[in-house]
Amino acid sequence: MSQPTNPAQGKQGPKPIIIVISSHVMAGSVGNRAAAFALERMGYQVWEVPTIMLPWHPGHGPSTRQIPDEDNFAQCLQDLANHPDFANVAAILSGYLGQASQANAIAKLVDELKSANPEALYLCDPVMGEANGLYIPVETATAIREQLLPRADIATPNRFEFAWLTNSEPTCNEDMMETASNWPVAKSVITSAFPMLKNAIGNLLLTPSPNDRAELDALLCEHQSLPNTPHGTGDLFSALFLGHLLNIKNEEQSLKLASSGVFEVVARTVNIGEKDLALSTFQDRFMAPMAMVNLRKIGGKPKLATFRKGPKRPRPTSSE
Repeated sequence: MSQPTNPAQGKQGPKPIIIVISSHVMAGSVGNRAAAFALERMGYQVWEVPTIMLPWHPGHGPSTRQIPDEDNFAQCLQDLANHPDFANVAAILSGYLGQASQANAIAKLVDELKSANPEALYLCDPVMGEANGLYIPVETATAIREQLLPRADIATPNRFEFAWLTNSEPTCNEDMMETASNWPVAKSVITSAFPMLKNAIGNLLLTPSPNDRAELDALLCEHQSLPNTPHGTGDLFSALFLGHLLNIKNEEQSLKLASSGVFEVVARTVNIGEKDLALSTFQDRFMAPMAMVNLRKIGGKPKLATFRKGPKRPRPTSSE
């Protein structure tokens, strides 16, 4: 398969614009620091909107939280909608919210973009929690479910978030496939899906079937599970998936490239002993990942049965 081209290369006129709305950390590679950097490296122009400012990811310990004033946040988004290039925005990506009221302002921005550019996409990454529960207030999670998901063209929840948003308790990928047929998002990628390979992790792509729009096609993309995974993998995956999708217009290939890219960045980060994703060091992996991934249709056989492992840690040389 030929490698995807940079979407900003070989095109006349302004670069495609993506609005990224998520958290901002002063140190680390999560939220906007991961998503915006990846999309800019892929050649997109990014308008970056912080929903909260933190010194670092909360997983590294307590820190000061700064949440934009509710009215100021809403007015800033309205200002973006009034920007002379607003109709050139190709997509909006929203992630972590600092408070529930931000969902209303984001929903209004999405509506205005759809009016200005009906071809634009909205990807909602409902950053809400993990297997041990919600890490945002229920009020904020509810606002995401009620105001943002119904507007989304694509959603990228993890397995816990999908279960919470759909009030379900899936025990297999088929359960999630059935549940997703009744929720408002046409296309989804459920990260941390149920793997079918040993010691693996999977991303489940759900899209309307071309033969029956009422049914969903499901593709599971798996790769090796790694220990001590840094924070920010979900933010990076959503950005890479959206960036590739805007470029190549193919969900399956975008799933493979995004999954492979995230896996390779994580593997290389773990191997050099970094606590945060080493995005600047391994940014070449965004566009041209080398790691192979296993892709199978749910109920079918895998298309690829092997994947290349991450790079090995160099052995220390003896000083004797």
